[in-house]
Amino acid sequence: MPKSLSAPGIFEKVDIERWLSRLPVKRASDGEVIGWTVAHESNTRDEYDEGYLVDAVNPVGVTVARGVPIERAIEHLEDRGLASLSAPHWTKAPLPLEPETDLSAPHDDWPWRRVLMTQLDDNRVWIRPAYPSWPERLLEIPLQIPADEILRADSPDNSD
Repeated sequence: MPKSLSAPGIFEKVDIERWLSRLPVKRASDGEVIGWTVAHESNTRDEYDEGYLVDAVNPVGVTVARGVPIERAIEHLEDRGLASLSAPHWTKAPLPLEPETDLSAPHDDWPWRRVLMTQLDDNRVWIRPAYPSWPERLLEIPLQIPADEILRADSPDNSD
């Protein structure tokens, strides 16, 4: 059974073993981190065994490829790691979104909303609504990295 850590208001459950397994993937030309590999949830093998599978995640923690050999994960990140940051993502958020909104603890009545990433540093990513209402037009909200518990790359059925 994997070790986990719970923290109220942050993430419901973080798989510590999976988190500790992450390794940075850097672009060869300049050394910029283009993503991470993390142990795939189905692994029962040691990371040095042949056939060990990983997930490729972009710099904010959103999965780009699931359950692939490490060499394939690196290829996915070289091809789509940084590019995936410019694609719209979705999060549960109220309308209107306000600066103090805690997106890590969504309410059941919040709709899925399309958001765009505007800035990124080593610890945070800033997002804004893709289709802002008038009060949201200048709003940017920082999220701690990894933000994979808050952001999703694929559109839910009931999104804008």
